[in-house]
Amino acid sequence: MMLQLDYNLKPLLAPINNGHNLISIGSCFAENIGQKLQQFQFNIMLNPNGIVFNPSSIFAQLNGYLLNNKLTPNQLVQFDGLWHSMQHHGSFSGSNQQQVLNKINEAISKAHVAILNTDYLFITFGTAWVYKYKPTNEIAANNHKMDGKLFNKILLNVHYLNAEFEDFYFKLKTVNPNIKLLFSISPVRYIRDGLYENNVSKAALHQLVYNITNQHPTDCFYFPAYEIIIDELRDYRFYKSDMVHPNELAIDYVWKKFVSYGLTEPSKQFIADYGKYLLLINHKPLHTDSLSYKKMEEHLHVLYKSLLEKYSFLNLKNSA
Repeated sequence: MMLQLDYNLKPLLAPINNGHNLISIGSCFAENIGQKLQQFQFNIMLNPNGIVFNPSSIFAQLNGYLLNNKLTPNQLVQFDGLWHSMQHHGSFSGSNQQQVLNKINEAISKAHVAILNTDYLFITFGTAWVYKYKPTNEIAANNHKMDGKLFNKILLNVHYLNAEFEDFYFKLKTVNPNIKLLFSISPVRYIRDGLYENNVSKAALHQLVYNITNQHPTDCFYFPAYEIIIDELRDYRFYKSDMVHPNELAIDYVWKKFVSYGLTEPSKQFIADYGKYLLLINHKPLHTDSLSYKKMEEHLHVLYKSLLEKYSFLNLKNSA
């Protein structure tokens, strides 16, 4: 008897290895998987502007990185004693306008260099609902908890998003012709919009990704994180207490699926080997003077030397 759907994944056409340069942009779920890659020493830049949820803002930010477009003072908004960018996370905000600009523009400069040399760009869409800031008619990536009366809420049109993507994609391929794009859709449900409205939004995102991956089948791919959570796991025990965000168990499950789907065999082996090392160094012993702990230290030292010999790219800050 089959008690669970199993999403059979065909391996990624051009798998990823530890030598690749990566950028991940999008929702908090993009950060979850990106942080896993960082943990296993992949060279990945995470959300240069901070977490971003809607496709239009993602494409606008990516265009900004390509062109190295720096922000100017008149693009900042003052609210609650702080200066904010409507295209950046609140972690960039501050009371000193020039310092905020410097921090933002430094991040843009780094992202500009990165995107020109990136092998894989990961894009995770969260929602097609957006808020337009009335004074400038700008789609806000972050409204910084400003008065809702300052915004118009709209649902992005798939044809409009398709055109935005194609404009960005043409420019991207002009400067980085070998880059590959891997799309996913966040399984997080945006219940503040309403459950039905969330489903309408996710449908628009699926249509967009379907269009893109069919128009560019050799360079644009889809990883079904959404289907793995919603259709394969399909149980509230895989969610945090808010019942919308996947918990660590779910994220680990998706991560294992991603490793199996998207990485080269040598990178899979590295993750298995380095994972054993991480387990040991993260172990908190009760008695550091015990014989068992001394044996573990000896084993850790052997494993440490073996990893350095086997993987030349490895940077082990915590030496045994």
